Amino acid sequence: MSNVLVLHGFTSHPILTMGPLPEVLRRAGYTVLQPTLPGHGTRPEDLVGVRWEDWYRVALEAYRSLPEPRALVTLSVGALIGAKLAAEEGTSAFVAMVPALGFVNPLAPLAPYLRWLIPTFKGTNSVRDPERKKNNPNYPYFPTGAFVEVLELCRQVPPLLPRITAPALVLQAQHDSTIPEAAVRRFHQLLGSSSKEYKVYDSEHDLLLDFRADEVAEDVNAWLKRVFPPKES
Repeated sequence: MSNVLVLHGFTSHPILTMGPLPEVLRRAGYTVLQPTLPGHGTRPEDLVGVRWEDWYRVALEAYRSLPEPRALVTLSVGALIGAKLAAEEGTSAFVAMVPALGFVNPLAPLAPYLRWLIPTFKGTNSVRDPERKKNNPNYPYFPTGAFVEVLELCRQVPPLLPRITAPALVLQAQHDSTIPEAAVRRFHQLLGSSSKEYKVYDSEHDLLLDFRADEVAEDVNAWLKRVFPPKES
């Protein structure tokens, strides 16, 4: 059986934020595993004291629990964790949706210095669809100290990207108010994959919660079936 580890992003709900994609992949014949990164899926305060190493440990344990062949499908900060997995553990295919290699908010890099003055940051507007926005499952705010851990991941990942040689698909959201286009393109450019693709969608940051969610899910599934086809167990 072909196996896929799906990694959500920072403040994302581990299941709901991935929209229709996991079920689309299961129907296609993939075994899908969606671990919950520590501090997520409950309340923002549960992110206090969580380190990036905690997120990586859970992702690594989940990834190693899947028999090969294995692929990674990741979102935002999950793409940073996935990049570390792909570089250090290897993978058969790597999907990085809006990889968080930089941030639109000019205060983001100052988080290590602001954490005592501004203990929480407001979450960004990640969904354009007015109806879907009402049911956005992500945290509305987050501890500034937890975001410092995200910045540490941002620092570590660029040197790892050239080591990733598996087929890769990078997705950008045209109206992303969280991650700038330049950061997504840099992620794509640094990948060492000889086969890598880049697609842009008319969407906000949460591609799988917005207007184009079904299209994104079907496109990711079609790309995976081409480079990492489902196999019978």
